[in-house]
Amino acid sequence: MDMDRALKIAMRTGKVVLGTKQTLKSIRNGRAKVVVVSANCPDSVRDKIEGVPIQEYKGLNTELGPACGKPFPVSVLAVIEPGDSGLV
Repeated sequence: MDMDRALKIAMRTGKVVLGTKQTLKSIRNGRAKVVVVSANCPDSVRDKIEGVPIQEYKGLNTELGPACGKPFPVSVLAVIEPGDSGLV
């Protein structure tokens, strides 16, 4: 499935948290099923992601945000509940 389409479905039918702070918090709490990182996500953030599968988004953070239906850049997000997206 196309990643952009899967993200839109996850945003609509599941539960997704956006941003570094919320993503790391969901990983610590054991709620994150998968983490999606943009191509230009800082290494300092990537190094903190442990114990959860990571999906690479091929575009930049300025493309990941709109793919999620947001008007701002998103470097990292965590899928808590995938809904009908099939991301997990």
